[in-house]
Amino acid sequence: MLDVLSGFATIWIVIGVGWLLAHLKVLDTTGQTVLSRVTFFVGAPALLFTMVAEADVKRIFAMNLVVSALATVASGAIFLLLSLVLWRAMDLPHRVIGTYGAGYVNAANLGIPIAAYVLKDVTWVVPILLIQVLILQPVALSLLDSHSARSTGNKPSMARNLSIPFRNPMTVATLAGLVVNLTNLKLPTVLLDPLHLLGALSVPGMLLAYGISLRLGPMPGRGGQTGPTALAAGLKLLGQPLIAWALARAFGLDQTTTLAVVVIAGLPVAQNVFVWAVRYEKAIVLARDVVFITTIASIPSIMLLSALVAR
Repeated sequence: MLDVLSGFATIWIVIGVGWLLAHLKVLDTTGQTVLSRVTFFVGAPALLFTMVAEADVKRIFAMNLVVSALATVASGAIFLLLSLVLWRAMDLPHRVIGTYGAGYVNAANLGIPIAAYVLKDVTWVVPILLIQVLILQPVALSLLDSHSARSTGNKPSMARNLSIPFRNPMTVATLAGLVVNLTNLKLPTVLLDPLHLLGALSVPGMLLAYGISLRLGPMPGRGGQTGPTALAAGLKLLGQPLIAWALARAFGLDQTTTLAVVVIAGLPVAQNVFVWAVRYEKAIVLARDVVFITTIASIPSIMLLSALVAR
């Protein structure tokens, strides 16, 4: 349990540093934007490449991948359908950010320490990481890119939309890592060491930018997005884990695998969702609030879920 609390404590300390830097006026919204862009174009791609290149392929392509993917999509779909009924005037970027806030899990910087303690094996998080960055992330970025292009008067062509995922640095890095993994290609240390070093930028960059936003933006819950925030956070913390549990039972997964998919589904919303919002300058408050709420509330909820499934 101390490992889990230590992982969360580390994350919140870094967020606190970002908050303090903004409070002392060392960094402002410009610094937040720069940190997010460096993470988006440099840090995250390097981290994803090295993680996927070194992952256990047998664990990646297993039934837990199917269950995790279905639970993620189902939770997001529930938000999307309810938002169409409850908030008809909501624009596309807010629907995209809300949908992903209800299901897109923090499989990297939070998933790894939690998997290490609860599941005793960090490779459990790799399947959902692949589903997210290879399929779900390109869909989100394509929608946000298309909306941004239309809002500026640049109507995107079909060819442009289809090529968007392959022009995104995080998607390209993940695909490259998978190729390296499947072909057993041994990269030289002179190449891997810089990639590991650049990948280390990713998590602190995201968290510092998030801390700056907490200080300079409205307090969580005061940004005019109370309903969508509550719905996305509720689905993320309770809906997605319950869906994962039901699917695991339906597919006849063993207790260890069931525990894995439920705990992973209970992870908080990934910082990537906040980075996208900042990158496209849309739904920033919604993304920040959902990340804030789920990151705090996921600590007791994951503990409770683990205890219930392990019974």
